[in-house]
Amino acid sequence: MLKNYIKIAIRNLTRNSLYSLINIIGLAIGLACFVLIAIYVKNETGYDRFYTNAENIYRLNTHVDVNGVQNRYSMAHYPASFDMVEEFPEVEAAATIFKPFFFSNLLPTIKYEDNEYQERKFYLADSSLFSIFDFDFKYGNREKAFENSNSVVLSHEAAKKYFGETNPLGKLITFQDTVSFKVTGVLEPFRGKTHLDFDFLAHSKLLINQLVGFRIDHDYRGMWYYSYVVLKPGSDPNQTNAKLPAFVASHYLPRYTENNAALKLQSIQDIHLKSDFSNADMSVNGNIQYVYILSSIAILVLIIACINFMNLSIARYSNRGKEVGIRKVMGAQKKNLVFQFLGESLLIALISGIISFFIIWIALPIFNDLASTQIDSKELLNPSNIVAAALVTLFAGLIAGLYPSFVMASFQPVKVLKGLHKAVNRKIDLRKGLVVGQFTVSLILLIGTLIISDQLDFMRNKDMGFNKEEVIVVRAIGTGMPPNYATFKERLLRESGVISVTNLSHDMGQKNLPYFPMIVEGVEDEQMLPIMSAGYDFLETFGLEMEEGRYFDIEHPSDSTLAVVINEATARAFNWEDPIGRKITFGEGGNPNITVIGVIEDFNFDPLRNKVSPVIISFAPAFSNIAIKIKSGDYRTTVAHIENTWNDIIQDNPFSFYFLDEALNQTYASEERLAKIFKTFSGLAIFVACLGLFALASFSAQRRLKEIGVRKVLGATEPSLVLLMYKEFLILVVVAAVLASPLSYYLFDGWLDSFAYRIQINPIVFLMALALLTIIAFITVGYQSLNAARSNPTQTLRSE
Repeated sequence: MLKNYIKIAIRNLTRNSLYSLINIIGLAIGLACFVLIAIYVKNETGYDRFYTNAENIYRLNTHVDVNGVQNRYSMAHYPASFDMVEEFPEVEAAATIFKPFFFSNLLPTIKYEDNEYQERKFYLADSSLFSIFDFDFKYGNREKAFENSNSVVLSHEAAKKYFGETNPLGKLITFQDTVSFKVTGVLEPFRGKTHLDFDFLAHSKLLINQLVGFRIDHDYRGMWYYSYVVLKPGSDPNQTNAKLPAFVASHYLPRYTENNAALKLQSIQDIHLKSDFSNADMSVNGNIQYVYILSSIAILVLIIACINFMNLSIARYSNRGKEVGIRKVMGAQKKNLVFQFLGESLLIALISGIISFFIIWIALPIFNDLASTQIDSKELLNPSNIVAAALVTLFAGLIAGLYPSFVMASFQPVKVLKGLHKAVNRKIDLRKGLVVGQFTVSLILLIGTLIISDQLDFMRNKDMGFNKEEVIVVRAIGTGMPPNYATFKERLLRESGVISVTNLSHDMGQKNLPYFPMIVEGVEDEQMLPIMSAGYDFLETFGLEMEEGRYFDIEHPSDSTLAVVINEATARAFNWEDPIGRKITFGEGGNPNITVIGVIEDFNFDPLRNKVSPVIISFAPAFSNIAIKIKSGDYRTTVAHIENTWNDIIQDNPFSFYFLDEALNQTYASEERLAKIFKTFSGLAIFVACLGLFALASFSAQRRLKEIGVRKVLGATEPSLVLLMYKEFLILVVVAAVLASPLSYYLFDGWLDSFAYRIQINPIVFLMALALLTIIAFITVGYQSLNAARSNPTQTLRSE
């Protein structure tokens, strides 16, 4: 009997080959989208789960209010985690990781024999780190890795880079040409994904003390340490969090407690997706919102595909009423018919699943680029992924085929053999409801695409308060530029294409500035304010104006050490009506004679996600970035001249630069990716919906041929008949718009609230989406409607 069922199923598929193909392709696309995004979500949610004790490891994060703005840090003070071990019985271990030159943008230089590189991933760590994180060692072991000071453990990649395939244990590498570290371990490639992104883990508390300028063991200054604690199994992190306010009050300095400083535990398994900090993390984090969004899109596209499947199955099966009637008369039971029709649905789903695998294989590189991820094609062959994909495929086939199967199996032979089942079916609005669901989902995705694109255009074109056009930024980090900067600048200004040259510590408008403690004249509490450094000609290069006082001047030598410039927001924050001459002291023991000499107009030194806040600008030599304002026109010649000048002066480091306007656009890469994702998947959703709409319009036209024939005999014109066919689907689109508009507004207005500068959602967006979807629906339905309207009444009515 099973063989007979399969034979009938294949015969029906080939008999209605066009509709079967539409059904298979639509479901295959839906399954491909779902499985591909499911693998992405699995990867994103799988960070830091391979450690043996991962569920009990937490990071200490710090929150501090600065002038009413909450700043979040993924770091804490050095002693905090170790004091928690002493004072909290449930905390059994602690460790910290420190990045040298974190706030200066300098890169450590690491040297072994003739190999010398600047390394971004060099960190200093405690001896307890490897007891918390159980990395696998290729050479050495974690018990003895940090047994002695001035030891270093290398990643698999770093060891290969410096030592090739040889065992490097016992070899010495040099840090900044001053400190030697002995290689005591090499790690195997990680067993899974982790937020800990390093190539060197060195052990030297003495070096940390030298870099920060004080003994760190019991000093609550400087939130510069990634701090981790391990709770005993079964401990409740919420109870530990409840103790932290009292802990902060008893240990932290007034400048923190008076600014509402707070510590909070964060599970390491949440770090990758649930971290939103104003300072840089060890690695590039994901975004839980994007995981939710992509998951929702995957489910919605699959729902659209399943709706298509169900709609087409109902339409196709309803034309098989006489088959059902005859089989029932011949003794077939309801369960046999359910099994038959459900089997056909599962067969289509199985074929779609196989095709979806090839779609995923082809689309994987495109998706990796779209979502900025690195899913390996080998993961498609992972047994757990294959089993999950098979279950989803069978579930989709079961859900999509269940209702039509039971409806068809319930037909009464007397009615179906007379053709009365078709009249009964017209009273059932399920198909219309499913089409409305498809259009609603498609409209939500389409509206989201338009809103996200509008917000991106707004941020790209918003005036940030400074000139970003025709500005080249040259990287000077670790190049030995400071003693050569004056010569470099003087030679550049001889070039006719160069207008002005300055230096600055900050990636303008791209990254958040670090905060430093300072004492401000007229304010009782110690403050924490962002600070950036800049050189002469900063105003000319970026087109800024002074609101009051003056900027740094080479004619005033003391400006380089005893002067600062503030922005308007700083003066407002401290209620300074006469800010010129005010004194600012940086940190404890700082020079109390640093004077405010000018107030610069407000500009967005941080990305547009944040509003303009107070900032202190100090003078500094060119150790980080050099900004060059050039004339518009043949910029290639000017850039070539700049590079040649660089190579003449700085011979040991390659020339590296970027255009500021392009870099600012890259600042919103995550939003750009989100816009591309919405465009792509809304396009796929609409395509799948249109496949089903095309088939449904065809079925509808076939079933109304006699009605159309009668109307033509009575004098109806072809345009009026086409409009009659359109009307049925137009009503469904309008209903979908009524449902999708409030849902879209609620979802995307909340997303826009995450931006300090945002658009207001324009009603035109909803009308544009509706108009676009209506046009697409008209085009899709048009061919079938026109064919039906042109049908010959003598052919359609000859049997009446």
